Amino acid sequence: MRRASAAVVGICVLVTGCGDTISNAESPTPTRTMIPRPLMERELAGLLLRPEQISATMGAPMAVTEAQSAMSDNSAIMAPPECLAIDGAAEAQVYANSGFGAERDQSFNDGDAFKHYSKQAVVMFPYLEKAAEFFDASANQWPACHEYTHTQSESQWTVGEIRNADHVLSTVAMQRDAAAPGWGCGRALMQRNNIIIDVNTCSANPADTAVKIADQIAANVAATW
Repeated sequence: MRRASAAVVGICVLVTGCGDTISNAESPTPTRTMIPRPLMERELAGLLLRPEQISATMGAPMAVTEAQSAMSDNSAIMAPPECLAIDGAAEAQVYANSGFGAERDQSFNDGDAFKHYSKQAVVMFPYLEKAAEFFDASANQWPACHEYTHTQSESQWTVGEIRNADHVLSTVAMQRDAAAPGWGCGRALMQRNNIIIDVNTCSANPADTAVKIADQIAANVAATW
């Protein structure tokens, strides 16, 4: 009997103690932080809002006037160059050498009256950190722009307060001496996962329409994680 008891004790010692085995089994499992997978190019078009969603936010019936998979370049018709990012969404020169992989964008207006305009764009980077790098660079660059000119039309613009909160850059630029009731453009740049959301909205009072559209696109990005 003594030999049997000793054998049991020996087994318990080898497995770091019988009592310890039970205790270890009850210890909590460490939690893991979920990292979203990078979105792919084939998913970009599905992130964009439908015309009825754009219409609801803009307060006017909006229709798609242009859809692109390559960025526009309006750098030759506005000055100074540091204001190009605020002047319009998804500009080729703004994203040059940023490492982005693909983009999709759509432009809208409300017809011949052209009292409302909007452009929504989603830009894919290879991974989250590269998108965050572009956003941080934009956050440093946007405040350098205070006023600019469209050299083709000679219209002059004044940039309002630039806000940066929760990976959302936003501002409103108003055209000087615009005919009543006025004309201005809201801008929003947002980073979610490996996607940069880039939105431009124009009307007599754009207010926070660009941010509202960007928020809705961000919800689509989150839904794919």
